[in-house]
Amino acid sequence: MNLQLDTVVYFDAYQYLEGRFEKISVPLSAEYSMTIAINGKPFVTIACSGSELQELATGFLVAEGIITNKNEIEKIDFDAEKLIMDVTIKETDTVIQRLFSIRSIVSGCGNAAVKGTWLKKIKPGIFWPQVILKIGKQFYQTSDIHKLTHGVHSAGLYTATGECIVFYDEIGRHSAVDKIVGYALCHDIPLADKIVYSTGRISSDIILKAVAAGIGVVASKSAPTSLAAQYANEYHVVLAANVRINKFDVLTTSIDIHSIFEDGFDHEHNSVNIFKNP
Repeated sequence: MNLQLDTVVYFDAYQYLEGRFEKISVPLSAEYSMTIAINGKPFVTIACSGSELQELATGFLVAEGIITNKNEIEKIDFDAEKLIMDVTIKETDTVIQRLFSIRSIVSGCGNAAVKGTWLKKIKPGIFWPQVILKIGKQFYQTSDIHKLTHGVHSAGLYTATGECIVFYDEIGRHSAVDKIVGYALCHDIPLADKIVYSTGRISSDIILKAVAAGIGVVASKSAPTSLAAQYANEYHVVLAANVRINKFDVLTTSIDIHSIFEDGFDHEHNSVNIFKNP
């Protein structure tokens, strides 16, 4: 089911340029308010761009800890007129317990995933530092909507060798990550050996989404918050921040970094050799 609304809307505007106003048409990122319902009952309303709505809804439910696999979903119905995505899930004791655990609101544009008892430590795969640098260089050239409107956040899912599996734009970076999680759920893609690269600051709720989905590496050009770094260390998510042309910072020091970036170390100087090719 490919649920898609218009993602770009053109608005009339006046542009002041070189001493005079001129009428122009400006492309803007579309924004919709979609309600996710669970078994017919409204659960949450989120802002979204109108694309990949099924992936967004299912990924959100995974990231919130409500479902853990696609077999818990019985059906999905979408009311395009009312913008309601109704997800029917099996009402097992475990699912009901998760629903009662939800959820707190934090600062910024995101919602906090619950730090619940179902969250488990990640066992990341092996990654090459140079691959993260390569992804960072290519990432901002991938989004056509961003080039057109400069009004979206983006997230991409990559293999350990840097191949892009899927790339999504959204109004909020949290929802872009939710789409990735939903896509992986629907396509049975394990995430411990994958890299999620995201725009914007990495906050604690992004890391908890990664833990709930089992993502091995979360990377960004921006810096993380202190709580994000704390959770990354607690749950062994490899947090690669401040990605630049030739460097990045790994904030996860609770696990043996030599076992994660196995061939990326200069053992004599105990520093990452980021220029080594995979």
